[in-house]
Amino acid sequence: MSHLWIQDGAGWNAHRLKGTEFDCAVLATRPAPNTVMRKCATRLIQADTDGLRVWALVASMDSKVRVNGCAVSAGLRVLADRDEIQTGEAPRFFFSNESPAAVVEFPVSDRAVFCGRCRQQMEVGSPAVCCPGCGVWYNQSADLPCWTYAEKCNFCGAPTALDSGFAWSPED
Repeated sequence: MSHLWIQDGAGWNAHRLKGTEFDCAVLATRPAPNTVMRKCATRLIQADTDGLRVWALVASMDSKVRVNGCAVSAGLRVLADRDEIQTGEAPRFFFSNESPAAVVEFPVSDRAVFCGRCRQQMEVGSPAVCCPGCGVWYNQSADLPCWTYAEKCNFCGAPTALDSGFAWSPED
């Protein structure tokens, strides 16, 4: 689940990217009176390549959009987790691919996948958690509470509390 970290008076808040497009113009601040604002078209567009979802930033050539402080070459940039985006008149915001841990049905896989704790083969449709830090799958049911069994992921140390929220957020 991809989202944008947007700062408001209360601090940084994660806003889920819904659908396959996001118009960055909605983030623009109101200009001061008698200020000339340049029209700039900047959008985030989702693409699905062989099951891998990626987000790209598409900007008009005169938009002066910057990602991590660098100009967007040729008006296109595939985004990575924690990219900082500045779009002219809008305040900066951050793109993130991080998803909080959640119990979901284990999906169909083209290969055998084994639980990161008990090492049993994961069953399609069984309750499971994919570690947001490293992507290792764990069983998570009343009979096999493998994800919540310990305080941290066996492989990357991510917290295993189902209410732990995001591991990263932008800092001022």
